[in-house]
Amino acid sequence: METNPTAPSSDDSLRRAAIDRSVKWPVLFLFANAAMWLLAATLLGLLSSVKLYAPEFLDGKWTWWLNYGRLQPAHMNALIYGWAMQAGLGAAIWLVARRTGTVLQRGAGTLVTAGIFWNIGVTLGVVGIFSGAGTSLQWLEFPVWVWPLLLTAFLMIAWRLVGMFLAAPRSEGFQISTWYVIGACFWFPWIYLTANLFLNTWSLDAPLGAIGAGINGWYVNTLILLVFAPLGLGATYYFIPKITGQPIASTQLAVLGFWGLAIFGGWTGFQKYMGGPLPAWMPAVGGAAALLLVIPAAIVALNHHLTTAGQHGMIQTSPTLRFTFVGSFSFVIMCVVAALLGTFWFGATLQFTYAEYGFHLLAIYGFFSMSMFGAIYYIVPRLAGCEWLSARVIRQHFWYSVYGISTLVVCMLVGGLAQGESVNSPENWNLPFIGSIVNSRGYLIGRTLAWIFILWSNLWFFFHLMLMVFGLGRRSVQPTLLEVHHEEAPAAA
Repeated sequence: METNPTAPSSDDSLRRAAIDRSVKWPVLFLFANAAMWLLAATLLGLLSSVKLYAPEFLDGKWTWWLNYGRLQPAHMNALIYGWAMQAGLGAAIWLVARRTGTVLQRGAGTLVTAGIFWNIGVTLGVVGIFSGAGTSLQWLEFPVWVWPLLLTAFLMIAWRLVGMFLAAPRSEGFQISTWYVIGACFWFPWIYLTANLFLNTWSLDAPLGAIGAGINGWYVNTLILLVFAPLGLGATYYFIPKITGQPIASTQLAVLGFWGLAIFGGWTGFQKYMGGPLPAWMPAVGGAAALLLVIPAAIVALNHHLTTAGQHGMIQTSPTLRFTFVGSFSFVIMCVVAALLGTFWFGATLQFTYAEYGFHLLAIYGFFSMSMFGAIYYIVPRLAGCEWLSARVIRQHFWYSVYGISTLVVCMLVGGLAQGESVNSPENWNLPFIGSIVNSRGYLIGRTLAWIFILWSNLWFFFHLMLMVFGLGRRSVQPTLLEVHHEEAPAAA
């Protein structure tokens, strides 16, 4: 188990152990189910990538439901709601409990029950997509009767987190990580309820037309920036100081970064439809907000760099710090790509191309998932009471994940640029659209190879995590480090 080099007192260790015991089963339940959905989403991503350039693949009498139009939304919804949301909530429960110093006296059963309802909702949603009962709304493809179940399950968990935060004695000092987590607890219900009311409830009687597409774009971007970004940054702001043993370099920068994300994050989304049948100010405001998000991203990057000053060598040994570093770096790249997509020069070419998928995977996997992997590698040993079995497996998970997501993002961004130029070329306006797909075949094959890398890494991660959940890890007081340059590791915190 990785640790702060500063040895904790006996009272602190006992208090932390009591906190970990109180949240053990809800957190492990969410992590285990998240890992299962991650594996399913990865497999679906591989199948959908093949379907793009080989539509006859798995095209048979009994596999009629495995077409691209159902595989792709099932893949993304399983990744977002099955893996990302559950991993984020599991980490959030542990982080808030630790940062507030709160032992969860009551409510563990409620959290597990909420997790069960969440998984039932995701399962029904994915089955609904495959059966043809889904919608055509991006990231809201679940049947319309699923969203109240998911919202209720989330509120059950968020209620406990906010309760722990409000009841805390505030003895833990500056808590920027808690700010981010609690912010996500408030922002997700607002975003999810607003989108579903407008798009899945009120629009049934009076279709919204073009403005509905804009709301859908707003939902996707805001979910990334005001839910996944806060949960991911909350984790990075906790684990970087914890592992390096150094306090956050600048509380002022941390506060500026938080409020910058909070202020600008909710204005993006409409820029996706620049040049479309919407008032011009809507895409303009969305594009301007996306550009301004580079400022809080730069602030976060600078603060993380200053916090790790003199301790960068720990990235070589600490699994959590290595994954967290990649996640933090990917957050900056994500904001830069979002800013470029929000400009007319790039957006007009890249809108409605593979580049959008590349941006989404950069956000959900390159930034958020890598940050969550780092959190899981730190949290699970403290809950399971045993250590990760193999540093080699962790290294494989890391490098195959990095190779896979890097290949996928590059292929989709560059392929999207080629596709956009082909579609926008006046010479091709009278040609079938399929030509742009044929011309991008090489990038689509690269996308398939990337998912093979990611599938291989997630298979190892899933089995490694399951062994830990069932208490079959390594019995040792020494942490599982990627490279050990000393005879004995420090005791865990």
